[in-house]
Amino acid sequence: MTRLNEKISELRDIVKELKIDLDRAKKGKPPLKDADGKRKRNLTPEALEKKISQTNAKIEKIERDMKTKEDLKTVALGTSKINYLDPRITVAWCKRHEVPIEKIFNKSLLAKFAWAMDVDPDFRF
Repeated sequence: MTRLNEKISELRDIVKELKIDLDRAKKGKPPLKDADGKRKRNLTPEALEKKISQTNAKIEKIERDMKTKEDLKTVALGTSKINYLDPRITVAWCKRHEVPIEKIFNKSLLAKFAWAMDVDPDFRF
């Protein structure tokens, strides 16, 4: 979680720099130098706006991932899949909704439940 928080703060800093560069580009001035003292590339305002929107999308994705990670922290998702659900039900659901079985079961579970892989999509328990 701390790594994700650091990544978000880095991306927010990048957005701030891009907004400053965007303001300068709209005024016709060259961009400021970066932290290393090197000159930044002179981008058009449209390209800078696109970069800002992409960076904001990354921030939103990381925040969603953090929320999901926090919500699922106390839930052992694999245990119920292995011990309590009949694998034929899961395989039938995957076939019915065209979800790759590899997304649900890892390699060892695929080998363990090989007997359930030939079930019909309309299987009912």
